[in-house]
Amino acid sequence: MKILHLATHDRFGGAARAAYRQHTALRRHGVDSKMFVRHKHSNDTSVVQYVGNPNTAHRAARVVRRAWISYQEEQSRKGCRKIICGLNDPRADLLRNVDRHIAEADVINIHKVEHFVDIPAFLSHLGSSKPVVITMHDLSAITGGCDYPGPCRRFEVACGCCPIMDSHRAGDYSHRIFRMKEMAYSRPSRERVAFVANSVWGGEKAKLSALAKGKRVEVIHYGLDQSVYSPRKRREAREALGIGAEEPVLCFGAHDLGLPHKGAHYLQEALVNVRYQRPIRLLTMGGGHFEAGSGYLHTHFGQVESDELQALLYQAADVFVIPSLEEAFGQSALEAIACGAVVAGFSVGGIPDIVKCGLNGLLVERQNTQALSEALLKLLKDEALRRHWQNSCETWVREHFSYSKNAAAYVALYDSLLNVELRNQDLELPDLRTSL
Repeated sequence: MKILHLATHDRFGGAARAAYRQHTALRRHGVDSKMFVRHKHSNDTSVVQYVGNPNTAHRAARVVRRAWISYQEEQSRKGCRKIICGLNDPRADLLRNVDRHIAEADVINIHKVEHFVDIPAFLSHLGSSKPVVITMHDLSAITGGCDYPGPCRRFEVACGCCPIMDSHRAGDYSHRIFRMKEMAYSRPSRERVAFVANSVWGGEKAKLSALAKGKRVEVIHYGLDQSVYSPRKRREAREALGIGAEEPVLCFGAHDLGLPHKGAHYLQEALVNVRYQRPIRLLTMGGGHFEAGSGYLHTHFGQVESDELQALLYQAADVFVIPSLEEAFGQSALEAIACGAVVAGFSVGGIPDIVKCGLNGLLVERQNTQALSEALLKLLKDEALRRHWQNSCETWVREHFSYSKNAAAYVALYDSLLNVELRNQDLELPDLRTSL
C-alpha cells in the first residue's frame, strides 16, 4: 500500500506537524508513506518538495493566477471584525494535475494545502477510482473557506451571507468557494472518499456540513511520539532552562500567539487575577508578542519548531494553559500532557477529547476568565492533586494518542477504501445470528 500525503508544509505550523507525524507513524507501522509538499523544512528523504514547470510561459501563468486568487482572498478580509479573518480559496497556482508521485500512490491523503494544491482542478484530473482521504486539521475543508465558522451554521447548507465578510449577499465569495468544493468533492467515487476529523467535535461538524453529506466521516485522533514527548526529564529540563526546582511554572504556546482564536487576550485577563504567594514563572512560545503583566517572571522563546525544545518547555512546566476560543483538536495540550504537565483551559472544540477533568486538567466555560484564574490557582496550589494527575498523564497518552493507534486506524481506513467491492459484499451478507 502506497500512501501520498499532500501538504503545503511538512514541519511548519500545527497542521503541518500533525500531518508529518501521521506520515511518520505510518512509516513506523511498515506502510510505504510519502509526503509531497510545497515547502520542505525537514531533511527527511521520504518528504518530496514540489518543483514547478520552469517554462517561462508556465511561470508567468502561475504568477497571474496566484495574484488573482490572493486578490480575492484579501477582498474577503476587508472590514473583517470576526474571530478568524478572511477565507481560504481552494484554488492554487501550483499542483493542478496528476504527476508521477500521485499516479504511483494507491491512496491520496490531503491535509492543509492552501496555496499549493488546486483542489477543484486536481480532483477533476485525479478521476473517480483513486481513494482520497481528507484529513481535517480545522473546519476549512467543510466550509466556504473559513477555518472556524463560530456560531455560523451556513456551512450546513451552502454558505453565503458570510458573517466573517460582513456580507449580506447569498452568492458571495464564501458561497462560490462552497460550490467549487462541492463540485470538486463529487469527482471521486462517493465510496472512495472519506473525511477524517481529529476530534469528536470535528466529526460532528463534518456530519452537519452539506459538503460531506453522503460521504464517509471518521474520527481519528492525532498520534504523538512518546520517545520525545515524555515526563521523564523534568528535573533536567528545569536545570537546562535555569528554573528552580520549587518554582511555580506556567506555560502557554501556539504557532502564532497573535491569532485571536488562540485566546491570548483572555489569558492575559486571567493572569491578572491569579494571586500566588510567590512569583510565577511563565514560559511562552510562538510567533508574535505576549504581555504577561506584573508579578510574572516571563520568558518568551519565539516560534519553536523543534520537538525536543518544545518538550523541554513542557517538561519544565507545572501547568499548561490553552485559552483557545476555537480549536479542532488542541495538539499543544496533548504535547504538554505527554510531558507531565496538567492543563487548564476553555472547554471548546476538540480539547475535551484530550483534557479530562479529574484526570489530567481542568476545563472551564469559554471566555470565562475568572473561572480560568481559579483553575490555574487551584492547580498551582494543590501540589498533591497535581502530582497525582501527572502520574497518569503518560499512560493516558499511550492508551489513546500513540503513534501505533493512529497508524492502525488510518491503515484500516485506507484498506477499506481500496477494497470497496469487498466491503460492499460484506455489508450485503445476511446476519446469520438472527436466524439461529
